[in-house]
Amino acid sequence: MAGIVKTRITFKKIRLALFLNSYACYRISQSIKEKYKFDGKLEPKELRRRYFNKKTVPEISRLSRALNLSYKPLWESIVLDKTSSLSKKIPDKEKIRVYLSIENELIKLVIAKQNKSGYTNPDYELELALLSIAIERSVGNNLIDITNDSLFDQQFEILQKQYLRWYYKVAYTYKLPTTRIVPFILRLISK
Repeated sequence: MAGIVKTRITFKKIRLALFLNSYACYRISQSIKEKYKFDGKLEPKELRRRYFNKKTVPEISRLSRALNLSYKPLWESIVLDKTSSLSKKIPDKEKIRVYLSIENELIKLVIAKQNKSGYTNPDYELELALLSIAIERSVGNNLIDITNDSLFDQQFEILQKQYLRWYYKVAYTYKLPTTRIVPFILRLISK
């Protein structure tokens, strides 16, 4: 019985760490920070005093209930910009590494787009396009040591399909929102 409880705690910790390092968390936290103007001018103690109450930031409370995640780490991540790290003893290290690299590329793409053209609110089709570009960039980063063009193209096609499959497998396994779900979550928590 104790082994089952330990596994469930580890699953929840991995799930929380993956969500806090994801594109979905980035977009949701940007939306909430924009609304409440969390700009880093206040000290963490003052932020805790003002905003830790669940009624003060109802979007975080709704997000916590919608995704079945703990309120406190979500609040700390969004308001205080704290992140959670992954345990070294995680299952499927390669798949999770790929998932995080794709999520990291998504965040980089959105930040670059924001800096370039005032891009703030992507629609559904644009987010799907960003995912394919992020997967391409992640695969390209993994194949950096290959110098033969034909070998690179073959490996690129194979890995691109594999990375897409792994991305959705990790998202499904840990019940994480993907890029196409983010607009729906934003509408759900903004009620």
